[in-house]
Amino acid sequence: MSRNTFSDSKPSSSAQARRCVLVCVTSVVLSAPALAQNHRSAWMWSTSTHPFGAANVIGDPAKENELISYFDFWGFDRIYASVGNTPTNDPTSMARWNASLDNAGMVSQILFGLVPGSPTQVANLVQTKLIDFNDSRADPREHFDAVHLDVEPHASSTWQNGSSAVKRDMLMDLRDTYIAARAQLDNNGYPNVKIYADLPVWYDSASSIGWLDTNDRDQWFDDIAVPLDGITLMAFERETRRRISEGVGWEVDNFNGEIRVGLNVNEVGPGDTFEDFDEMMAVAEDVELFYGTLITGIDFQPLITYTDLAPTPLSGDYNNDGTVNAADYTVWRDNLGSMTNLDADGDYSGIVDIPDYDKWKANFGATGGGSSALAAGGAIPEPASLLLCVAGLAVMVALPRSRPLSGPAA
Repeated sequence: MSRNTFSDSKPSSSAQARRCVLVCVTSVVLSAPALAQNHRSAWMWSTSTHPFGAANVIGDPAKENELISYFDFWGFDRIYASVGNTPTNDPTSMARWNASLDNAGMVSQILFGLVPGSPTQVANLVQTKLIDFNDSRADPREHFDAVHLDVEPHASSTWQNGSSAVKRDMLMDLRDTYIAARAQLDNNGYPNVKIYADLPVWYDSASSIGWLDTNDRDQWFDDIAVPLDGITLMAFERETRRRISEGVGWEVDNFNGEIRVGLNVNEVGPGDTFEDFDEMMAVAEDVELFYGTLITGIDFQPLITYTDLAPTPLSGDYNNDGTVNAADYTVWRDNLGSMTNLDADGDYSGIVDIPDYDKWKANFGATGGGSSALAAGGAIPEPASLLLCVAGLAVMVALPRSRPLSGPAA
């Protein structure tokens, strides 16, 4: 606050005290680090053996809606999905999934995992899986928003058996792979589709990589920042914020692009990196608080393990306050028949209807899951008008309507 805004007359002692408090509070706020954005995401691999692998989710509208409701509950702002041949074999389901993510305010990134990958291979994948698919969909909500490249030369036998010079050459090929993906998008009318990539935290510091000198290393990171919009640094086997900072600190200070930190959920368990899920999440929050807006989120590998361990929304808690009570009935009642506002879609059917009331009723009084749970109490509302609501719902469903935002593409 400018001193010139104060009156020239002598203020009272109470006014002086109020101003002192204001100045002190303002000083604390201005000197504090920027708050973390608390954005989260995960790698959603195809994984046909798990109920929340992409192969079992995309194509099942109820399961799609259920998982996206979990994403919202967990604070996810994007998802990296390995979708196989779905864009070509089942474009309607692929379009519905992308549109549903868009309606939920999330970014859909198509994930390519390759060991090691090549410029030609990645350019072809970008063309056939993203460009050709996006070209076929008139509704931009149905498009993929970004490419996510999990290309790992360091996981190949060539890297493992190669000299330091071979490893440097492989990283130059990786740089060229990113450039090829960017060129493929730009040359086909998609300059606004972003590209993100996963990197281990040790590319900048490993003595086994034959960097010519620090300038050579720095130039590589500068070069990949041109085609890439951001990177996720895989801070695996690092159990504290300090240990994670030892791995990601150089990139945070030097990489010219968005940075996220990746944690391995498969490292949760007694004797592992994190003793339990809560410990891992505490470290994630510590990283977010420490870096603030210098990073844009935390990513978890893989989604299927995250879904096994993370809390999920409380059934019937339609306002997400941690309690199933009369307030949730109000949300259900006010959205009865809706196919767009699905806060009260307890069975993930794509419409707020009577079975969602039944779920709320069956769980009335339960607590947990939300961030501000209150004690539940009172009788279950048994509205005399419920039959009238049912009749009204039947009329609403029977009436012609335009295609809902989250419904299948025409």
